[in-house]
Amino acid sequence: MASRGDNATPQLKLSQYWHTTFDDIFQVFNPDEWTLEPTDKEMPRDWRKFRDKAKVKFLCDCNNSWTSMMGRIIFWYKKSDEKDNKKELKTEEKGQKDEPKETNKYSLRFRLYGQQCKICEDGTFINPLWYEDEVKRVLENVHKKIGKDFYGFAQEDSNISKRHGRMRQSHDSRRCQACQEGQCDS
Repeated sequence: MASRGDNATPQLKLSQYWHTTFDDIFQVFNPDEWTLEPTDKEMPRDWRKFRDKAKVKFLCDCNNSWTSMMGRIIFWYKKSDEKDNKKELKTEEKGQKDEPKETNKYSLRFRLYGQQCKICEDGTFINPLWYEDEVKRVLENVHKKIGKDFYGFAQEDSNISKRHGRMRQSHDSRRCQACQEGQCDS
């Protein structure tokens, strides 16, 4: 299992948590190797796509902050053309010998969509701050989808329960990056 635990995701504020949680959830796919990487663009059509949403918080440089129940994340995933042949050590019981074990490589990319501050109105999209339980929930959801698509797991419904919130206003699609790019379903 490999994830990029470097500074590739500084805007997430929970970079290490994203990668640690990813490694914990995706270890069930061992010996296959999965990598998690953020992206700021849509992936080509040969990548599979999974959309989810979560409760997120935004904090603008002007100190205005707000919460959204419609924080959009899109995952893209695909099998890489690379393969590794690794030696899997087995015991000598029952005449078994060391056998090479093929390891498939997969990539999981994700994009978090921002919102614009209603006070600044400068057109800049603010990156969302994610709650740990929401990170875990969306990673578990994409894991279920990948399990079905690549490993033949039974179809499981996504966990759509988000953390509690008391929204004071309806979703403002004019300030939502996902809405502006046709990726929001509000």
